[in-house]
Amino acid sequence: MSHPSRRSRLRTFAIPSAAAAAVLAAGLGLGAALDTGPAAEAAAPASGSAPEAPGKPRAVSGTNANTVTWTASSGARKYDVYRAEGDGAFTRVGSVTAPKYIDGRVVPDVPYTYKVKAVGSTGEASPYSPAARAARDTIAPVPPANLTVVPSDDGPGTALAWRDGTDAVSYTVYRSTSPQGPLKKIGTSTTTSFRDTAPAPDRPYVYWVKAVDAAGNTSDAATTGRPPEPTRPPTQSPGPTQPPTTAPTTPAPSPTFGDG
Repeated sequence: MSHPSRRSRLRTFAIPSAAAAAVLAAGLGLGAALDTGPAAEAAAPASGSAPEAPGKPRAVSGTNANTVTWTASSGARKYDVYRAEGDGAFTRVGSVTAPKYIDGRVVPDVPYTYKVKAVGSTGEASPYSPAARAARDTIAPVPPANLTVVPSDDGPGTALAWRDGTDAVSYTVYRSTSPQGPLKKIGTSTTTSFRDTAPAPDRPYVYWVKAVDAAGNTSDAATTGRPPEPTRPPTQSPGPTQPPTTAPTTPAPSPTFGDG
């Protein structure tokens, strides 16, 4: 039985070795193309970058809702708003495209804490913003106290003064010619005084003042009256002296409050 020579055996293995090398090279390229492991993920460029976190929010309580506003983030497509009740965990309560959120699903006088995330065009979310806290306020402030008409030399009109009501940020002043009204709003004040420059000098007026808090709650009214200014009698030239006469004494009439 004849055997192939050593030279023939070398030629026999040369062809499959070349083919194997080609297949191996192709396989390496295919593996590199299909590699989706951690190394490939680390090397792949990010599809987008997350926007910056929104600026510190401001939460303001109202009689019906809490309003949260914040500084807009560059590159944000929307904002996700998160809320925690008391010391509880944060949950997402809404998404908005403008940097403002009105939360009407709040229990009166319960504190809530808010945080905001900005979301980019490809879905990347920013870190949380700083927190802001608010409670829906439904408790009216204490009414003003000691409302009085005070003497003043600052010009015509009626000067009013009172003691501040607890939790008040402003005061609304009303006027009428009758204790029964109708009331007319004549102005507001952020201090505990007000000057009414429009009343007629010979008319009695009644004034009311209500305290208003930051949430818009209004107190009961404090009230006071302003008597009419006395009318001076006309000056008469002196005449002949007459003997004194005694006139019957009658009580002075009470001031009347008309509807005009």
